[in-house]
Amino acid sequence: MTDNYYEFLMNGEDKKAGNISSPNWDLCPNIRDAEEVVINNDFVCELQDGMYPSYDRGPHCVRLVNEELKELLEQYAEREFVEFIPITVKSKEYGDRQYYIVHFKKIYDVIDEENTVFNDFTGSVIMLRVDYAKVKNLHVFNSQPIINDLIVSTKLYKEIKKRKLNFGVTFGPIYCLNKDKYVTK
Repeated sequence: MTDNYYEFLMNGEDKKAGNISSPNWDLCPNIRDAEEVVINNDFVCELQDGMYPSYDRGPHCVRLVNEELKELLEQYAEREFVEFIPITVKSKEYGDRQYYIVHFKKIYDVIDEENTVFNDFTGSVIMLRVDYAKVKNLHVFNSQPIINDLIVSTKLYKEIKKRKLNFGVTFGPIYCLNKDKYVTK
């Protein structure tokens, strides 16, 4: 039996959704999970080529969410390990909006080492599988120190879709293959 989780991905097929970038990458913070965040006051983001998406990967692949999605994620996140850092995104066409950098204060130990496929040469993850015992009570988490991934439970995934907070977003399924080991019938 499998149990799905979902990774947030930008939907390149959605031609109406814009992307959030910066006119000056030198001022962009390179934010990594489990590390202290320092943001320069001169950091500016701009919406380009479309309307404001619910989620985007901003400069240096930081996770950016709009106000509504942030509020929903906050309801499900472990508050001591997830913070939402406000930034302003500018748009001449749609007006300025508040967005939030989703920053995890830790890297969650969720990888199913037995079923995840790793690159033989680099050890990097090719196909992620999560361990049921480690994720069964989580709804919002990350999985790796180098990749700014954002993974949500099926319950939260359905709520995001129900509230239509998936504009410009697609979801990649992440499977939990070892659930049967932990669930008794």
